[in-house]
Amino acid sequence: MKFISINTCFRALTFIFAAASMALTGTAQCVADSAGANPAAIQASVDGFRALLGANNGIGGSFTSGRREINWDGVPDGSAEPHFLSPDFFNFPSKRGAMFTTTAQPDPDNPFLQPVAVSSTAASGTAVRFGNINPQYTTEFQAFSPQRLFTGPGSNVLEVSFFIPGTSIPASVSAFGSVFTDVDTAATQIILYDESGRIIPHNCGPVLAADKGLSFKGISLDQPGNRIARVLMILGNAPLSATNTDGVNGVDVVAMDDFIYSEPRAIEHHADDFDGDGTPDLSVFRPTNGQWFVLNSGSNTVSINQFGLAGDIPVDGDFDGDRRSDVAVYRPASGTWFIMPSSDPNSPAIINFGLAGDVPVPGNYDRDRRSDIAVWRPSIGDYFIRNSSTGQVQETHFGLQGDIPIKGSSH
Repeated sequence: MKFISINTCFRALTFIFAAASMALTGTAQCVADSAGANPAAIQASVDGFRALLGANNGIGGSFTSGRREINWDGVPDGSAEPHFLSPDFFNFPSKRGAMFTTTAQPDPDNPFLQPVAVSSTAASGTAVRFGNINPQYTTEFQAFSPQRLFTGPGSNVLEVSFFIPGTSIPASVSAFGSVFTDVDTAATQIILYDESGRIIPHNCGPVLAADKGLSFKGISLDQPGNRIARVLMILGNAPLSATNTDGVNGVDVVAMDDFIYSEPRAIEHHADDFDGDGTPDLSVFRPTNGQWFVLNSGSNTVSINQFGLAGDIPVDGDFDGDRRSDVAVYRPASGTWFIMPSSDPNSPAIINFGLAGDVPVPGNYDRDRRSDIAVWRPSIGDYFIRNSSTGQVQETHFGLQGDIPIKGSSH
């Protein structure tokens, strides 16, 4: 194995899209931050965050854009106070791709159930807004979208993780926001973690205080390689309990209402997955007119793209690192790659890499979550790989003349 200059075997690189050199970690931006005495005081901030994320995708399916929302109000009485809510209720059966855990001890009657709770409705006969836990909470808390609120009883630390809705496929999001009720101090915070488990820096600071009022904070990442895999929320300085009365001895208890987050996307790119739901999509390339037809498995919709010419070879890869396959072809006559990145379809890349007769074998060889442009040269049995992380070209002899590379065996 050796590394070689790009000029020793290949034509010069003519164009490369910016995403290929993008760092996979970065900072998040606070795009919505408000607090006030009632829902009207934060409504514009919430609506602005919704508009930034796009259409509400509701329940089920998987989409390439848009948002999901949880307002807790559809939870049945049997899963609300005084009962615990199953932590995966909003992944199964209400398929929105979110799961919740806390640092509290599991339910002693069901050691496999992590205690998270939704407040009751007036019709249920149980005191509303967690008044069954502490009577003061009914007047201390108010709802943004009546009637129900959410918390983790026994703990003031709540964690949210994401999945492709209705599946066990781990996912991440590019934006997250939440409504909080009765924030009194600077103790309430949102902490974000990327797909590698590292904290994502952001400029937001603590959640704004609004005694007996409502607060909203929305945080967004605007680069395709940056994703939020987990959200940790510190709620005040004490959990909801019969003995923790807000304002007594410095106690600050906080509950939550609406969660708003961008459409979950699979953490790992899967081959032939054009919509990012972690499942291969049925797809064909029509060489007579250079058309791509993709049946998106998440939404059961068909995408059609015009990209390529007769004689081009379709190639699969996630070249921009956004966990979706890009529409791309390799032109064997000239050794040229044409890539339409899914994160920015209006900025195609044209890259000269290879010689006539080479077989395209793209893959994530340098483990940086982006596919590398690569070819196998049958005349000498050598792999040539352009590492997306460094730009270096790696030459590895593996195979003999007449062999067929497994990666490119379908071409």
